[in-house]
Amino acid sequence: MKIRSILKLTILPFLLFAFNNCSSVKEVQSLPNNNEVIIDGLKNDWEGKLSFDSKAKIAVGFKNDGENLYICVTTNDRTNMMKILRLGMTIWLEPESSNKKIGIKYPIVDMERMRDLPFGQENLSNENPEERFSKLIANQKELSIVNEDDYPLFLLSSNDENNFYAKLGLTRESFVYELKVPLSTNSRAKYFIEAKPSEKISIGIETNEFKLEAPGGRSGVGMQPGGGRPSGGGGRSGRMPGGGRNQEMNFEQIKLLFDVKLAGG
Repeated sequence: MKIRSILKLTILPFLLFAFNNCSSVKEVQSLPNNNEVIIDGLKNDWEGKLSFDSKAKIAVGFKNDGENLYICVTTNDRTNMMKILRLGMTIWLEPESSNKKIGIKYPIVDMERMRDLPFGQENLSNENPEERFSKLIANQKELSIVNEDDYPLFLLSSNDENNFYAKLGLTRESFVYELKVPLSTNSRAKYFIEAKPSEKISIGIETNEFKLEAPGGRSGVGMQPGGGRPSGGGGRSGRMPGGGRNQEMNFEQIKLLFDVKLAGG
């Protein structure tokens, strides 16, 4: 392996904001980071800097300095929290000068272990959600870098401050996801994206897609990554607890696409 593994990204000219199959085109300007952002799973350093979508019940923010891009995703909706923790989430980064893109998978989900956990508003209302979410968050110690076909390239510690660095956090009010993405100008990073300050990066944020078998087919749930990509380690079909209650659950995929112009370094 080379001392520095270069992960190139594409940049596209527009932002596509996709919530619940409703989209609007928009460009997003990443805000300058003057040493405010600490990757700790808290949103104190993002107050007033997040864009909130009331329909999706999710807020997202972007900041960068001369060496790193910082991404924050937060929600106070418990169904969204469980989707992210139960299904896993991928941040897709797409290059400007090539047709390739990479994904950062975090949290990483083991479907064999997770499939029997209750999923849905009805189940969540009968338990302490903060305790359950805290246990799920505590298990997240690695992130995976995948190619555009969802094939795993590297499995890294999520707690490496010199490379891709991610944290999940939970307070009484909200769930917080933070990710630091090293730019090519970061000389300390072994893994980075081929992008510099003032350039644009196309970024996708999505949970894995949750599908129920069609009536008359085999009972169970199939896991596939969003966008029809082949799986790079997704789960097999399995039976969900709770019988017919699954039909009332909200399995809609979280999916957002952005064009982010980085602030000058």
